[in-house]
Amino acid sequence: MFEQYFGTKSMTNDHFIVDSILEHTMIDEEELYLLKTMLADLSNGSHDTIDATREKIIAIRNDSNHIFEHIEEQIIQANFDFQKQYDFLRIFQRMESVSAEIICCANYIAIFTRLEGQLPKFCFDDFNTLINRNIETHEFFKKSLMIYEKNKQDVFNLIHKVISVNQSINTIYFNSIETMYRIANDGSLKLGDMRSLENIYNSLINIGNSVEAASTSLEWLLIS
Repeated sequence: MFEQYFGTKSMTNDHFIVDSILEHTMIDEEELYLLKTMLADLSNGSHDTIDATREKIIAIRNDSNHIFEHIEEQIIQANFDFQKQYDFLRIFQRMESVSAEIICCANYIAIFTRLEGQLPKFCFDDFNTLINRNIETHEFFKKSLMIYEKNKQDVFNLIHKVISVNQSINTIYFNSIETMYRIANDGSLKLGDMRSLENIYNSLINIGNSVEAASTSLEWLLIS
């Protein structure tokens, strides 16, 4: 499936690198929607499908690893000045963090279901909102890469949207964690369930923070 993205590229320049990072985001996007399916199944109690969806995410990641390694090599070997090379590597590495956090989140969801954890009702809407807003920030970042060479001002506007939406992700996260700790203190949430849920929330906020970090790195590339 990946040859269609990478098989025809032969030049190493700005366009090549940005296009390759863009295609990285497209693969991550597929993983994000699978993660959304996992969270929906968790909320709906459809636990039988969660492990299979997790395996799909892992398979996508494993299939694409060798391609992502080649992108990093191309950046290192490209005839860029040091600052541009550093900026591109920073964006690439932060996109790698997005993919890594998606897998972490999928793993924590699987652990929660294997423990036969009881999901508090307040988590239903929170998980849905958090994954949707992460997908939204990711879409803004993807669009900013698509127009990177055409309209710098619109790229800046998209990056600011990423930052704004990610602020709301952080707000939901802190409110949710506080609620969860209160429930745990009341004895209504088992310790193992609380820790598993805490890890799911942490992964969801880390996805958003990684997308924001990649976006702000693109901003530095534009002004360098």
